[in-house]
Amino acid sequence: EIRRTPAEGAKYDDLWELIGNVDRVYFLLGRDITAPAGAEWQLALQLERSLLPLRAAHVRLTPAGQEFLHKNPFIRWQEFDSAAELAQIVTLDLLEMLNHRTNRYGLSITELETLRLHSERLQKRAAARAASMVHEPGGAEGGGVIIDPLRSETAEDLLLSRG
Repeated sequence: EIRRTPAEGAKYDDLWELIGNVDRVYFLLGRDITAPAGAEWQLALQLERSLLPLRAAHVRLTPAGQEFLHKNPFIRWQEFDSAAELAQIVTLDLLEMLNHRTNRYGLSITELETLRLHSERLQKRAAARAASMVHEPGGAEGGGVIIDPLRSETAEDLLLSRG
């Protein structure tokens, strides 16, 4: 069963019921954090729920977001750059959970094999995507010369004057 965060103003008992009955809590942090996310976070920790903290990479946090991170310095956040990457992270995590070594979800051999194959495909795609993002430095990344725009010499003049 998948449950979503309730609207602001949710009762504590409702939050407890929602979090107490799940196998995994996916906690997503973007730029900001609003109620009742902090209460859900505390309940997940208190109830010893399996928690996967996910954080949008390269975003400027609001003061509330910064404060939340400051209050939880030992949490290892898994960062994501896009909705597609987030979907991939969650999907792979779910596949791993469903393919539990004791088969706690009662899946058939066929279902388990289908999950395994799907997981392998996703992992290969993720590896290919990561490999394609690695690039050799070029342009200014490999070194460069900064020329003062107020000086009248051209790059050629500067090179000749050094020789």
